Order: sequence, then structure tokens, then C-alpha cells
Amino acid sequence: MQKQHFYSNGKLLISGEYLVLKGARALAIPLTFGQDLQIETKQIKSNPLLYWKSYENDLLWFELTLSLPSFELLETSDRLIADKLIHIFKTAFKQNAAFISEGHSYFVKSQMNFDRNWGLGSSSTLINNIANWAIIDPYFLLKESFGGSGYDIACASAENPIYFYLNQEKVEVETAGFNPIFSQNLYFVYLGKKQSSMESIKQFEMLDANLESYISEISEISVQMSRSKNLNDFQKLMRRHEEIISKVLNKKRIKKERFSDFTGEVKSLGGWGGDFVLVATDKNYESVKSYFKAKGLEVVFKYEEVALGYY
Repeated sequence: MQKQHFYSNGKLLISGEYLVLKGARALAIPLTFGQDLQIETKQIKSNPLLYWKSYENDLLWFELTLSLPSFELLETSDRLIADKLIHIFKTAFKQNAAFISEGHSYFVKSQMNFDRNWGLGSSSTLINNIANWAIIDPYFLLKESFGGSGYDIACASAENPIYFYLNQEKVEVETAGFNPIFSQNLYFVYLGKKQSSMESIKQFEMLDANLESYISEISEISVQMSRSKNLNDFQKLMRRHEEIISKVLNKKRIKKERFSDFTGEVKSLGGWGGDFVLVATDKNYESVKSYFKAKGLEVVFKYEEVALGYY
């Protein structure tokens, strides 16, 4: 029985949300969280099948069985998720049919070590793993399935924080060198609500606004964030970033709306209104935990425990 193994990192977009779709330079970090894909291939005489099982922290949450090479659904625990996965497989198969060998069955286990509701890359890590298995372009597979800028795909294989931008739709990725000396003052807090990336993108694309000046300033903020030497400067950049995206979306800043009494800065990450926020404060960890717990938010991570490439 042949075995294959792939792994992809989760992600967080520190700057550039929404405007990264229009060419803004974004700052993103790969995470210690990620998703693992294990494939066992067995040669058989007839009726080849693909058996798929998805786990979240060792808990089975989804499975399906497909006939090969048609990818016809035989059994599943969730039809909507199955239909999406079948579309991904068929797209990959059109690009490289050789990744599914004739006369073989496949036993696939996908395991993520984080809560799939957190918005840390359950989709992008899946796409990147399948693309690596099929030996095809992960950015193409993303475009044909979930959509988005592709920064999450870049993070999936990155070892350190990156700059990401689209140059006339061509992906550009550079090492950012983001390793703040004030990292002990940075935290990530889950807002308790998963935001749909596809829906956020759809709403943003409907906006009719001149974004050129905003794109330029956000790009500069991304660079300045990665070069910040002290917490105060970083907080100012967070605040200015929030002001710009607030104008673009015509929405209130998250701190003004929900955390106006907090000592420090709070910045939305990803689709506004859900997922995680970045918190920068001179308060200690226990104080930060206590404040957000009183708001009903109990998932709080220190920067250095989740950021890949921290040293």
C-alpha cells in the first residue's frame, strides 16, 4: 500500500483585508495551526473507490465515499460539503488526471488541529493539500472553488510572515521580516462568529468607490507595520488602517462598536464582523483574557504561540 502525506499552514491577514483584492500589498502570517492530508493507495481488481474522512482535533466530522474515476457520490455525512469536495476533485482531475491511478482505491484522512469555525484556513489548507497531491497550481484550484486573493494559499507553504499582492492578477509573494520586539503585547481574539469569505468578497465587489488612494496608503501601512520598532507606532498604524477600511466599507470600526472601553487598539482581521481581531495593548495576558471573557469571548491567543516563524 503506497502512502503520501501533505501539510499546509493556516493563516491570518494582518493588513490589507478587502483591498488586497485590488492590488494592495498585504501583510500576512502563517500559523502553527494547519491541516494534514494522508493518502493510502491500494491496488484492486474492480470498482475503485475514494474513501474520505475529515477530522478536527481527532474528532471525525465529515466523510464520503466516491466511485473512481467518475467521482460519483456513493455515501456522505453531508451532501453540501460533499458536492463542494467533488467539484474540487473534478477540477483537479481535469488539470492532471494522472494523480488518480487506474485500478486503485484511495483512503484519505484530512486532519486539522484547530476549530474549523475560527476562519484560520480550513478551506485554503484543504485546497493547498489537494493541489499538492494532484501536482497542480493551488491558486488555480482556489480560483475555481472558493475564490479570494490567494494570500491564504501563499501562507499555506510559507515559513515566515509574508507580503502578498496581486500585480495585474499575478501573485507576488515576498518575505516580510515581521518579527516585532513587542510581540508580547499582541494577541488574537476570536469574535465567536465565522465570517464567510465568499460573502464578504461578494459584498466588497459591489461597492462603487474610487479606491486608488486607499490602496496606496494600505500598501504603505503594511510595510510600516512590519518595520515598527515600538508598540505605540504599531497601534497608530492599526488605527489608521481601521479608519481607511471603515470608510471603504461604510462600517464602524470594531473597537468603536464593541470595545470602546479597552485600553489599547483592536483591529479587524479578514471579513469585518467575524473571525479574529488583532489586539495590541500594554496590558498583560491575564488582564486581556479577563476583559474579553467579560465580553463573552474566551478564545485568546498570544502572538508568539500561534505565529509561525516567531523567534
